[in-house]
Amino acid sequence: MMKTKTLFSTVAIVLLIMSAGCSGLTGGSGPAEQTSTPEATPTATPEATPTATATPEATPEATETPTPEPVVTESDSDELTKAEKFEEFDENVRRLYRGSNRSKTLKGTRAFPENDTYHLRVEMRDTMNRTKTVDDRTNPLWKYYVIVEDYNDNDDSYPERDHTYIPDMFNVTFVTEDGEVFETYYVKYTWAWKYSTGDWSMRVLLGKYGSTVEEGPGYHDKWK
Repeated sequence: MMKTKTLFSTVAIVLLIMSAGCSGLTGGSGPAEQTSTPEATPTATPEATPTATATPEATPEATETPTPEPVVTESDSDELTKAEKFEEFDENVRRLYRGSNRSKTLKGTRAFPENDTYHLRVEMRDTMNRTKTVDDRTNPLWKYYVIVEDYNDNDDSYPERDHTYIPDMFNVTFVTEDGEVFETYYVKYTWAWKYSTGDWSMRVLLGKYGSTVEEGPGYHDKWK
């Protein structure tokens, strides 16, 4: 009976030891599971860092674009202004009047570069003489036409001039011997140019010019 108790006690002690050993093994598995968590942290951190450093790489690419070279052109100071060109045009008009012995009838000229117009005041030789009156009316028109043709021919007369020297509107005020306004007319550059190229006949040009007439205070229809 004593042996049985001893054997039972021995078996009980072995079971307790085994039970305690199993608990130790079971408890040892806990720390192993916790050590797996910090292993994921250092792996993710270095992978995100290079992505952020990719942004500064675009900056040098934008600054490497070459700046276009400036286009070299002739200085505008070498060219005449419109006012200076119109002064030369005015001198040409006066020269034509001197050449036709009518400089005394030219009472005044004025250019308006800002409006691209030119005005001249002409005294009629005898408003009672129908023949002279008709001739006086058309005389400024033909002078303007001659200039338009000369400046567009590029011949030896005025090789340095072109249409930019010519006012677009050529206005004429005819006055009587007493200085009263008799009639006013005007001609456009395009009209004279079309006649010079043959696109318009003389009849068309005279018709356009005549359609612009306006009578002044000194107008009359009494002729000799």
